[in-house]
Parts: sequence; structure tokens; C-alpha cells
Amino acid sequence: MALSVFLIAVLSYGLSLVDVCGLVSRLAFKDPVPADARVDYFFLYRHHKWMGVGYALVADLLRALVTVLIGGMLMKGAGFPSVGKLLALLFALIGQAMPLLPLGRNLSSKRELIFPALTLLFVDWRLFLVCVALGVLVMALTGNRALMAVAAAVAMPVFTIIFRGWWLKILLAVACAAALIYCYWDEIAELFTGQGQKAK
Repeated sequence: MALSVFLIAVLSYGLSLVDVCGLVSRLAFKDPVPADARVDYFFLYRHHKWMGVGYALVADLLRALVTVLIGGMLMKGAGFPSVGKLLALLFALIGQAMPLLPLGRNLSSKRELIFPALTLLFVDWRLFLVCVALGVLVMALTGNRALMAVAAAVAMPVFTIIFRGWWLKILLAVACAAALIYCYWDEIAELFTGQGQKAK
């Protein structure tokens, strides 16, 4: 089981570092984008409208599916495929929050919620619907993405308990919530204290 957890950690973390939007921009549209430039969904929409967003969304959907399948299959032999899927989500979130340096500056899409959200869809569609709905509602009411992330993060362990998840799944849901909050910690700190402090 330890080897399975290790492989899930390495593979899920590695997949989270892939800059899908950057690859779509450079390969599908031949954009002359510098290697260290940040390319996200907003960039693709500005330059290629919904076609660019659609390509990236399909690629992220496939990346999320592969990530969850890896977690589920590697833990299936131990009898805990659902735990493996949550582990895959956790390490994917850790990759978003703490990308490798210096490679992280070029390869990772830090603070990109779409990939983790799609990964959660394949882990538990009920949690996906609740977290996305609350996140979108908070974003619509406040216009603040840090609060959106906090709402989604808090909802995940709470609704894991409501949906009667067992203790290990609850613990992993808490860890996923902590990783998500870490992604936005500088903005959250600025929001509540008025002094932004970048998480290290």
C-alpha cells in the first residue's frame, strides 16, 4: 500500500504541473508565447474566445480523469479505490499550491481551480456540485475569488461528513481543503487583515 500511495503522490503531483492552457496556446494556436509567460483560461478567451477555452477544458477534463483513474486503480488492490481517488485529488491540489521550483514558474498553473474542480467531479459528483454551487454563489455575491475558494474548501469536509464518509475520507477532505486555502493564503490574509503576506 505504501508503494501505491507513493506512486499516486508522484503521478498526481506531476500531472498537476502540466500547463494545459500554455500547451493549447502554443500547440493548437501557435501563439508566440514566451516559455515563462502565464497562460490561463482568461488569456485563451481573450485571444481565441470559446474555442480556446473549449480546447483547454477538454484537455483538463482528460487530465482530471487520468489523475483519478490512477488513484483509484492503484488503491483498488488494497480495497480502497475511493481513498485512492481522494489521495490523487490531494496531491493534485498540493501541486497547484506548491509547484516545483524553478520548473513551477514555467510548467504549473498555480491557483487554477478548474483542474482541481474537474478532478473532484470524478472523485465524488455530489461534492463537486455542492462545492461549485457554493463557490459560484460566493463569487457572484462578493466578486472575490479568495472567498470563493474558502467557501468551496469549507464545504468539502462538511459535506463529506453529511454524506456519511468514513473517518479517513473526512481526514483527506480536510487535507484537500487546507491545500486549497494555501493556494489563496496571501489573498485571504489580505482580505481579513488588510496586509497581504505571501504563503511560503
